[in-house]
Amino acid sequence: MTLRWHNTPLARTVLVCLVVAGTCLRLDWLATQSFHARERARVAEQVAALRSMLEQRLHLHLAPLAAGEVVLQLKPDLTQAQFQRLGQSLLKDAPAVRTLALSPNAVLRHVFPPDQAGHLHMMPTRADVEQSARDGTMRLDGPMTLGDGGLGMVARRPVYLDPDSRLQFWGFVSAVIDYERFIALARPLLAAPDIAFALRHVSPGGAPGAVFHGAPASFDALTETALIGTPAGYWQVGARPRGGWEQPRPYSLPLRLLMLSVVVLTGAATWLLRARGLRNKMLLRKLESGEAARVQWVADTSHELRTPITILATHLDAMQDGIIAPTPANLTVLSDTVKEMERLVSDLHVLARADAGAQALQSEPVDPAGLCEEVAAAFAPRLASHPLHYRLIDELEPGCLVHGDRQRLGQVLSNLIGNSLRYTDPGGQVQVVLALAGPHIVIRVEDSAPGVPDAALPRLFERFYRVDESRSRASGGSGLGLAICEAIVAGHGGRMQASHSPLGGLRIDILLPAQAARPHHGDCP
Repeated sequence: MTLRWHNTPLARTVLVCLVVAGTCLRLDWLATQSFHARERARVAEQVAALRSMLEQRLHLHLAPLAAGEVVLQLKPDLTQAQFQRLGQSLLKDAPAVRTLALSPNAVLRHVFPPDQAGHLHMMPTRADVEQSARDGTMRLDGPMTLGDGGLGMVARRPVYLDPDSRLQFWGFVSAVIDYERFIALARPLLAAPDIAFALRHVSPGGAPGAVFHGAPASFDALTETALIGTPAGYWQVGARPRGGWEQPRPYSLPLRLLMLSVVVLTGAATWLLRARGLRNKMLLRKLESGEAARVQWVADTSHELRTPITILATHLDAMQDGIIAPTPANLTVLSDTVKEMERLVSDLHVLARADAGAQALQSEPVDPAGLCEEVAAAFAPRLASHPLHYRLIDELEPGCLVHGDRQRLGQVLSNLIGNSLRYTDPGGQVQVVLALAGPHIVIRVEDSAPGVPDAALPRLFERFYRVDESRSRASGGSGLGLAICEAIVAGHGGRMQASHSPLGGLRIDILLPAQAARPHHGDCP
């Protein structure tokens, strides 16, 4: 046989290498994506932690202004001594606030501590003062370089003696916040060795402003960000890994082992491809045999169903057209046809459950002799009318039992005796022999002529198989009976075998595991 290039061992080996290499690359890509997803989640977690910390710090250091506003609304004419005591109390929990000041009518009057530079609280422009007084909102400027060279933020809060109507403007309470002390608690996060953080202003309208901490490059399209509300708008936190989002992921040990398996699989594929000839031929034959059996199974099933369906369709059409009347006799024909279809479908269902290993067997100790007598009693009228002579030969020791489903085993015996009734010539005989053969109990059912050809014996247990000689001349049976019997016996751990009977007909041996009713009773194991 001439091989095409794509069927050569080399081509198959290359194909295996490509498939395995593609699998490795896919696994590597998935591992990389997982690594990047974990990195993004870790960065987002750090951003959320920084945001929470800065929000708490802002609230803590702006709280003295709100408290000062409340005090001034109650007592607008504070003296210097009173303000010093107030400032000492308010700044106790705000360590980053350098100074606190009061500015009635936007004119600086009191500063705490008094030795601090008062000019740090001066309003930069008259327009800024008027705007802040008009809209009644707190202003926060910075971080910026202060007049004394330090880095800080200036917060100003307008004070109204009538906060509801905002008609009596008193002035401002302001605070200078040391930025280095303010950000000190967040330094461990901001100085993370593998994450680059940055902070910038964002206007209330969402327009980005100046970056006051970190590098502007940290705010790129892939940066993890979060907004912090401030009196002047927002601060935006941005973070990204210092190596970038696409930093390479080191190969792990499982991936190295997978890459090594490429070489092993390639060598194994080459060896398998060179030795595949005989195995492929055997497999092909099995597949062809299985496919032929499947096709035959479908064809036989459709053939068996076609006859009753045709009978039903013909009678129903004739009744609808008024050709025949729905008399009890005609309805009986339809009923018998439906029952025949039900039996066929039931047989197919039993075989399907057997193939799936899902037979529902109710195991119990069964006396073979008693079971045979029960089945024979059920067939007694038919045996007498055929006529056939029935004989039971029990060679078992008392107490020898079979462990199995009594109903299913009775079904097997009924099927075998029914076959004998159907195919044995009138005046013949049916004989059932019970014997012990090693660890098995043998239930032998044999009948007289006609017999079965030698070529048909190995195929008797095939589904839908019928002998083409005299045994198939009589009608009845779908060809599934012996297949069902074999499935039931196999479910009990036994087997069936067919041979020629000395009586001139067919002999069927059922071998089932024996069980003693009492330990070491007679010859029964």
